Amino acid sequence: LHLEDEYGVFFLKGRRSTLQNFHAAIEEEYSKSETPKKSFLFLRSGQSTAFDVIFKPTLAQHLQGRIRVLLGDTCSDKTEIELVGEGHSDRVSLDGLEEDEKERNAESSLKKDIIDAVRVNHLQFGVCPVGKHCQRTFTMTSHYTTEVMRFEWETDAPFEISPKVGHLRPGCAKVITVTLKSDVPAVFRRHLAKCKVDSIKYKVPKRKVPDWDDGMQIATWVDTTRKKP
Repeated sequence: LHLEDEYGVFFLKGRRSTLQNFHAAIEEEYSKSETPKKSFLFLRSGQSTAFDVIFKPTLAQHLQGRIRVLLGDTCSDKTEIELVGEGHSDRVSLDGLEEDEKERNAESSLKKDIIDAVRVNHLQFGVCPVGKHCQRTFTMTSHYTTEVMRFEWETDAPFEISPKVGHLRPGCAKVITVTLKSDVPAVFRRHLAKCKVDSIKYKVPKRKVPDWDDGMQIATWVDTTRKKP
């Protein structure tokens, strides 16, 4: 396996099965007095192994890489795996969302050395009972160090977002809940939800900025202790 990566943002990590196959190959191919000259994997018929490909961008741009898989004793058979990623430096990120594989396959095409990377913020509800509340959550995270952000979500029925409006303090995160309740059988695809984010200023130190959103409630305690006449 040869990883080609101009910027050093892609990484290959072998799983336990991969390491076992690697050590088995070393023990079978070389004696104790010999040292292997290159890394390789030895797989018998029907065996498989797995790798994790890690993408850690350092630039806010489209990035590409390639894995070359050389097969056989002479490495005459070659297979290439194209790697593509898009680094972004959003000050507010949405975490815990899924990528829409159908949309990615439809919009991404491999033509020569050009690969289109599609970032999709997608929340999958699956099949929900009619008249019942189905909920999914994700997290909004602020990567600012000093600025407080105000966010406001916009979406249409039968979807509801909570909290809809709130403040996001520097370096903090807030859990967002999306609720779907449909009183009739229906199919929803690519239902859009927009979020407006603005910077706001407080005249107090950062540590004293209050956390707030429209889902919070203020509890008032009333003393019901009866006084003696």
